Amino acid sequence: CEKSTGESSQKKLGEKLGEKLGEKLGEKLGENRRRIIRMLGQDPSVTTFDLSAGIGISQTAIENNITWLRLHGYIRRVGPDKGGHWEVVEG
Repeated sequence: CEKSTGESSQKKLGEKLGEKLGEKLGEKLGENRRRIIRMLGQDPSVTTFDLSAGIGISQTAIENNITWLRLHGYIRRVGPDKGGHWEVVEG
């Protein structure tokens, strides 16, 4: 039961981050990039495959958007590709 509580609070945190970033950034981010940030906030270890399925765009489009988000300082990777996680950078 503890795990589901942790997942629930992670989901709420991700939703709040997505809303906060969406409000703060306004039209700078497209809908797909806002959804990627929201999903990364909800589950920092989410895969590009899961993001692709959840958003409905190709994995290549996900990777391109993640690259853009990283270069512009919205997200950062902590740890290695396998076993690491994403952090949404609050600005």
